[in-house]
Amino acid sequence: MGRGSRYPHCSKKYPVPLFSGAWSGSGGENEESEGTTTGGEGVVILAGGGGNGRTGVPNCLLLAQYDFSTSVLSDAFHNFSTDDDPPYRLAVQPGGKGFVCSFEHDCRLFTLKKAADDDGGTRIFSDERQIEVLQAVGEQNSLVFSADGTRLAAGGDDGHLRVVEWPSLKVILDQVDAHKSIKDLDFSLDAAFLASTSDDSGCRVWDLAKGTCVTSLPSVKGEGFGFARFSRDGTKPLLFVTTRKGSKGFVSAFDTSTWRKVKSKKLQEVPISAFAISRDGKLLAIGSCEGDVAIVDAATLSIQQRVRQAHMIFVTAMEFDPNGQAVLTVSADYSARVTPIEPVVGDAWRGSLLLIVIFVLAMLVVIVGDGLLANSPQAASVSEFLARLKSRSLKLTPDGGI
Repeated sequence: MGRGSRYPHCSKKYPVPLFSGAWSGSGGENEESEGTTTGGEGVVILAGGGGNGRTGVPNCLLLAQYDFSTSVLSDAFHNFSTDDDPPYRLAVQPGGKGFVCSFEHDCRLFTLKKAADDDGGTRIFSDERQIEVLQAVGEQNSLVFSADGTRLAAGGDDGHLRVVEWPSLKVILDQVDAHKSIKDLDFSLDAAFLASTSDDSGCRVWDLAKGTCVTSLPSVKGEGFGFARFSRDGTKPLLFVTTRKGSKGFVSAFDTSTWRKVKSKKLQEVPISAFAISRDGKLLAIGSCEGDVAIVDAATLSIQQRVRQAHMIFVTAMEFDPNGQAVLTVSADYSARVTPIEPVVGDAWRGSLLLIVIFVLAMLVVIVGDGLLANSPQAASVSEFLARLKSRSLKLTPDGGI
């Protein structure tokens, strides 16, 4: 699918190269969950800039709106300047209206509120509170909240790993030499474990109750770890990790009870530059260094949707909306895109065919019921078969066959 061929208005250019993006905790007036309304609108936060003022490119946080019914992403309706300090990474606090953003030297807290002017729209405001433990810490490559919003983890370019309780900011883990440089972080669903990745030392898993590293995932020569996401469905304890073998991008799954690799699959010919998992754990998303975006079935690691050249250059960040209807991607080519998740064609076709078969057989039963075969063994057989077929049709699911 080429760039903009199916959803021509779901991609927009903004005034700055974008380093990060996230769905906000503020959606439409009738929002059903954080950041989105089914068939309604969602608000996204975008972060980027050009560095110091000499570049002529501003540094700012932006708000834009996405309409799920029309697949239209708006221009920025609010621009919050960060002066000469470019914002890098975002983490929205689940269940709240605030977010943490990393800058060159520290991390800052922001809130989303309705403006007091006549417009009354949602705006970004600096929070008066400071995150003391994240002041003067240098650039943080990864920021992430636990699913319940009670813990925040930050991983520095210097390899320093910090985990704090939220909102008390009590330090849970402070590991100076977790890696030489941290690339990505993710909490397990119950927030008991934290995975951290690095280009130099693979993937490590931390037990937050004990404050220790419980395992370093095994890798083979020539294999590099990229991003990590714990499963979200609560039934399959897996840790998904992106890996690079040569120039090819793979996703591997590790059993969290044994930390053994249970499956691995090549998903693209170029390295993976961004990674996300849906809130229900059914879908993964990968972004490539060439700007492609793919939606992946988490159970089979098979690609069910691909958008080639969604961006002109590498994808810098991506995130599913809370309802799993779409995925937000951003790039340093100044663009953001919201790609709607398409239904699996094969399953829809199979379900439609089954309904047609049931209808035809039902008509056959009616016809023979009015004729000489009404009380015959043949009619009884047709009725029995129809009942079994109907029973099986009820078991048809989006990710399975009949």
